[in-house]
Amino acid sequence: NQEVELTQIGGQWTFMPASDWVDGNYTLTVKVEDRAGNVSQSAPLAVTIDTQTEINNIVLVNDTGVPDDNLTNALRPEFRIEVPEDVNVVRLSIDGGKTWVDANKTSAGVWDYNWTTDITDGVHTLTVKVTDVAGNTATRTLDFTVDTTLLVPTITLDNADDSGTKGDDLTNVNKPTFLLGNIDSDARFVTVEIQHGSIKEVLTATRGTDGRWHFTPDNVWGDGRYTLTVKVEDEAGNIRYSAPLSVTVDTDITINKIELVNDSGVVGDNMTNDIHPQFRVTVPEDVNSVRLSIDGGTTWVKATQGAAGTWGYTWPDDVKDGKYTLQVEATDKAGNTITQMLEFTIDTTLSIPTIELDSKDDTGTQGDELTHRTQPKFILQHIDVDAVSVMVSVEHGGVTSTFDAIKGASG
Repeated sequence: NQEVELTQIGGQWTFMPASDWVDGNYTLTVKVEDRAGNVSQSAPLAVTIDTQTEINNIVLVNDTGVPDDNLTNALRPEFRIEVPEDVNVVRLSIDGGKTWVDANKTSAGVWDYNWTTDITDGVHTLTVKVTDVAGNTATRTLDFTVDTTLLVPTITLDNADDSGTKGDDLTNVNKPTFLLGNIDSDARFVTVEIQHGSIKEVLTATRGTDGRWHFTPDNVWGDGRYTLTVKVEDEAGNIRYSAPLSVTVDTDITINKIELVNDSGVVGDNMTNDIHPQFRVTVPEDVNSVRLSIDGGTTWVKATQGAAGTWGYTWPDDVKDGKYTLQVEATDKAGNTITQMLEFTIDTTLSIPTIELDSKDDTGTQGDELTHRTQPKFILQHIDVDAVSVMVSVEHGGVTSTFDAIKGASG
């Protein structure tokens, strides 16, 4: 409490404090005493000194990026303003104060405004101006960014791992590398979803030192079909997906069978008396190239595909008698290659056999082919060692009979 004597100036009584009052509540009472000693006192007057106001906080409500980075993918940002409870006017501007909008009071000390028109992508400065009941004003700014754009990513099989025909997305690499394109510089998360049969997994892509994004699976993939989709999320929370990419991993190839078609000897002995040997190669249907060689791989010829999985080739040039090794090389669409051998023999020569009466049974003059034996023995000569069938035809009285000859222990 403080009492101050007042001085009358020109018939008017006034009071002004000698020093500045600090903010707060003050109660003033006037006491009057006349010359007769009468005393009278006024009713108290309560006065509040309020010389300042403030803006406690400005919040971008629909901040869709990292919390409090003031980044949003909303074209109509919403702001919340926190101020002292005596503030009665809150106005906002994003064009440097050229135009202002009034915020709405939602609760004591909290005001809100949701922009009603679309704001273009880019960096903006929000200016907030508040006024309290005492007429004090305060201004504060907030920089924020609107980002609604994000490129649609792409994914392709690295050419180095596209082991089949380029662009057919067939590979014999069981840990293939994929290249990702159209990845924005502000990408925060880049993941790859892989679907293989009923199994789905999500893995993280890697950004190389050259700034390019790529993906290689952690584990070896088994043969089969894989579908990959890239998901990109940027700092503003925008999300885009790539078109799915289907890739087939094929690391296996076989040659099911190699046959000498014109095998003229015992079935399956791979011997022929044809100087133009013909071969049939049976392989899986995805094989797209079959080559053959009979000179150790010095020269190769291409087989021709007949039915699915069946390839054939007939040697156009004469092949000399002898033993040969046929090499068959098969390549499938994924680039897998396998080589398999077949030993075969060409034999076009056979000596002319001879037959004579055994001298022991030639009972007449030697060499006259007369005998009194009823079961004479005949000697066959010039029979090649590879003979598998020796037959003797006997004609008697207009009737021809055929008999198998016998090879003795002496050969």
